[in-house]
Amino acid sequence: MLPDATALRSAAGALTHSATVLTGDTDARHRDWDRLPASGFTGEAAVEAVARLHELTTPLSLPPRQMELVARVLAVTATLREELDATADRALAVAEQVSGASPTVDALLRDLAALGELLDWACARRIDALCTPVPAEPPRRLSDLPDLPVDAVHELMLLDAPPHVVELARQHPDLRLLEASDGRLVAAVGDLESADSVATFVAGTGSSDPSGWTTHIDRTRALTSATGGAGVVWLGYTAPEQVPHALARQPAHRAGAELRRFQAELAQRFPDQQRIVVGYSYGSVVAGAAADAGESGLHADELVLVGSPGVGATHAGQLHLLGDSPGVHAVTNGADPIGLVATPRTGVHGVDPTSERFGAQVWEADPRGDHASYWDDPDFLDRIGDLTGRPGR
Repeated sequence: MLPDATALRSAAGALTHSATVLTGDTDARHRDWDRLPASGFTGEAAVEAVARLHELTTPLSLPPRQMELVARVLAVTATLREELDATADRALAVAEQVSGASPTVDALLRDLAALGELLDWACARRIDALCTPVPAEPPRRLSDLPDLPVDAVHELMLLDAPPHVVELARQHPDLRLLEASDGRLVAAVGDLESADSVATFVAGTGSSDPSGWTTHIDRTRALTSATGGAGVVWLGYTAPEQVPHALARQPAHRAGAELRRFQAELAQRFPDQQRIVVGYSYGSVVAGAAADAGESGLHADELVLVGSPGVGATHAGQLHLLGDSPGVHAVTNGADPIGLVATPRTGVHGVDPTSERFGAQVWEADPRGDHASYWDDPDFLDRIGDLTGRPGR
């Protein structure tokens, strides 16, 4: 928690004073060395000794300079803290005077609190940079920001996000950016920090195209409506652009490592939360790679494979899920052409997850449903809701 402006200015003043004292002491040492020859300390060895004393004393000037720079950071942070506090005070005054303004003010206060957390983080990061010889890498993953709450992470991601991501966040005010770099988008829908459950939606082929991101967000919303919890639209990899490209497993292997890392961070932040991973189409291949038995495991209590061409395993028991009595579920609609890709014995990405041989809990599918109709199917959403003990509709 960031101290108030008064405490920050006091700390800045104390550092400046200490830096001045230390600088004075170091300068006095140099003057002492320069006076040594006048006291009779002469000769070639004496000259070399005085030079060596200066050389040893010179590094003592570095800490005061660092302290002065840190003091400036604290002073600037204090000014920004004052501006945030003043804005919050004005917002509260508006709420008291204007009828019906409370919801808007509450949203503003939440955003100001997030900015305060971000200011705290930025202040600490700048001080670390001043005092550490090796600069820290810029944060790219949620796991790089373990001390920042979700709202502050969102504000930080907005600072460097490309224009189309900023516009997406503007169009969807309930969205909270968690990762938004290198063409990737990972964002929360709903209150991730207080929800009892979180459903991570892993999209498939073509999902890296920003023009389709709203569709994936809406599908994630459908999941949150079914579970009553939060959702994450996870587009954290470079997805194959077209179906022929989706025959390759290499993108799924790379993406699986990212999904594993993300789910592990969710488990670290919210250990009591139920975690559901919904892998859709090629996204199920990614989820399968994340749960590969040879890896550290995927933090998921439930794994749902929707319209899946296979997950790189011959049996559900080969998937390494980290959860309490984790379950694997599969569904493929009757008119979904993905059903032609895998058979009970083989397939490009493994056996058909809805086959008896695979061993998943197979959900009843819509015999007329196609590859895109799952998210409009109340029966499918009811089954998603059942995973949390809450009927979807």
